[in-house]
This record gives sequence, structure tokens and C-alpha cells, in this order.
Amino acid sequence: MLDNLLRSLGFIEKAVSTLAAMFMFAIMMIVFGDVVMRYAFNRPFSWAYDLISLYLMAGVFFLILSDAYASHAHVSVDILQQKFPPAMIRVTEIVTCVVGIAVFSLIAYLGFLRTVESFEASDVMAGGIPWPMWPSIGFVPFGAGLITLRLSLHLIAHAVSLATGRTVIALPASHAAGETFE
Repeated sequence: MLDNLLRSLGFIEKAVSTLAAMFMFAIMMIVFGDVVMRYAFNRPFSWAYDLISLYLMAGVFFLILSDAYASHAHVSVDILQQKFPPAMIRVTEIVTCVVGIAVFSLIAYLGFLRTVESFEASDVMAGGIPWPMWPSIGFVPFGAGLITLRLSLHLIAHAVSLATGRTVIALPASHAAGETFE
């Protein structure tokens, strides 16, 4: 069952990561178009900075969090962990998951409250175009909630692996040796 949940979450993460990649591509195209319009025609896009900073950058950052963690593409300080036996590595992974769950679940909860508040108040960004704020704010609880779910599943998988001695989830690869400890 845990494998099915991890696979399903992985599918969702890949879809969300694809959306983040599309946002990044949109940023590149908008910046390129803005530069061309600014220097070739002296008519830059007045909306480019607001769209990129308000929606696209927030989307890129928060939508990729969970998939980056799942694929070990995040920043990881594993100097000591490389010297530990597999059981101790599991313990450090469990501690990491517990701390991460505490932090990201709080971010998700408070972000959700802020998103609802922004939606109900019809908050808009001051400027030439009154961009609604709640979609941008909504990336925060969505991304934090997704990584909280990922961390929770990893916590369970590492705990089961530690308790049973059966590998439910693989240990992270050693950056020094380029291979896992199992």
C-alpha cells in the first residue's frame, strides 16, 4: 500500500514539476520578448515584471519542492551520514522527516489561512494591472502541503524499514562513493 501511495504521489509530483518547468519556460520567453520589445521598439511589456515576480517565480519554487526532495535534488549535508551504518542513516532520515513535517505543515497551514484571507478580501496587487494575489499566495500551501505528504510517507517507510530490516524505501546515495549503503 505504501508503494502505491509513493507511486501516486510521484505521479502528482511529476505533473506539478512539469507545470513548474512550463512556468520557467514562460519566464524565459517573456523576458526575451520584453528585451526585444524594449531595445528594438522602445516598447517594453508593462506587465512582464509583475507576472513573473508574482505568479511564475512563486510557482517555479513551490511546485518543485516535493519532487526535488523525492529525487534527492535538494541541498543535503551528509558528511557525517556517509560514515554511519544503514540503521543509523535510517534514524537520521526519520529525524529529518519529523523536523521537515513540523516546519512544512506549519507553512502549509498558515499559507492556506493567508490564501483564504486574500481570496475573501479580493486582494490585488497595486499597479497598472490589478493582479489578484490569492493564486500566488496559494502556491505556498500547495507546495508545502505536497512536501509534507512526501515527508510523511518517507517517515513511515524509513520507520518500517528500520523496524523490519526490510528495505521499504532506499537510503539516499552516498555522494562520496556514488552508491547506496544497502
